[in-house]
Amino acid sequence: MEVVGIVALVILLLVPSLKKLLNSVAYRIRARGKAEIIRAERGGDHPRRAPSGEGKQAKQGKGRMR
Repeated sequence: MEVVGIVALVILLLVPSLKKLLNSVAYRIRARGKAEIIRAERGGDHPRRAPSGEGKQAKQGKGRMR
């Protein structure tokens, strides 16, 4: 019976931390979803994404001097 009591105590001590973790993950998922909806309403692409092809062309000549 002592083992069951110890296991129950450990579970009771871990429940608040687990609840905080789940709430944090849920908040991040909701925030990401809201941001995605706002971007879709504005009609823009991802702000950090370079238009196709432009980033590669600019980087090829950088740093090489002949």
